[in-house]
Amino acid sequence: MYWRRVSSVARVTTLVAAMVGVGVWMANAASPSAPRLEWFGQSCFLLETPAGTRIVMDPLAASVGFPLPENLEADVVTVSHEHPEHNNIELARGKPKILRGLTPDKKGWLKIAEKFRDVSIRSIGVYHDETLGKVQGLNTIFVFETGGLRIAHMGDLGHTLNDTQLSQLGSVDVVLIPVGGHNTIDAAQAARVVEQIRPRLVVIPMHYGTGISTSKELATVERFLEGRTHVRRVSGNSLVINAVKQRPGAEVVVLERL
Repeated sequence: MYWRRVSSVARVTTLVAAMVGVGVWMANAASPSAPRLEWFGQSCFLLETPAGTRIVMDPLAASVGFPLPENLEADVVTVSHEHPEHNNIELARGKPKILRGLTPDKKGWLKIAEKFRDVSIRSIGVYHDETLGKVQGLNTIFVFETGGLRIAHMGDLGHTLNDTQLSQLGSVDVVLIPVGGHNTIDAAQAARVVEQIRPRLVVIPMHYGTGISTSKELATVERFLEGRTHVRRVSGNSLVINAVKQRPGAEVVVLERL
C-alpha cells in the first residue's frame, strides 16, 4: 500500500514536472533566450530581443524582388534613409514606433538615443556615397543593444569610416553590412569596414545580388566571401546570436532568402 501511494505521488510529481517543462518550452518558444535575427532580403531584418521586442530594420518594398513577409508584427521600425526599398513602413503590422535616421527634408540626421523595453537604440550619421552625400544623399547606422550584445545595421553605407564615426560606433558584436556595390560599398570596401569595426562575433552580409533580386547591378555575396575561412551558410533566413565567442575571429554568416 505504501509503495502504491509513493508511486502515485511520483507519477503526479512527474506529470506536474512535465507540464511545467512544457510551459517553460512554450515560454522559450514565444520569447528567445538570446537575440534572434531574421533576414527578408536586401537590407531588411527583424531583430527579436530576449523579452520578445520586435524591431524591423529598413523594411523593403516589392520592387526589390524578394517576397514580402506577411503579418510582420513590429514594436519598432528603423529607417536608415528614405529610398523606397528601405522605408516601406507599411510592411510592419501593429502600431510600431517609427525611428527615422534622416530629417524630413533628407538634408540632416535625426539623433536617436533611446531605450525601448529591453533594447537601447542609437544612430550614427554617415553617407550613402564617397562624396559626403552629394550623389546618393545621407545614410544612418543604427546600433541596437540587447541581451548583452551590440548589433550594428549599416544601412546603405557608401564609404569606409573615419575616426569620428568609428569612435561613435564603439565596440560591436554583430554587424549587418552591404557588400554588393552599386550605390553602396562593394566587397573590398566592406572588407575594409569590417577590419575597421572588428566585430566580436558575427558579420552578416546584406544588400547583394541574388537570383530573385531585381537589381542586376549588385554583385553576389561570393565576392565578399573570397579568401575567408570562417564562413557559415545557414539553411534558412534566421539566426540566434550566441553571446559566447566560438572562434578567434568574427564568423561570416550567410543567410538564405529564396
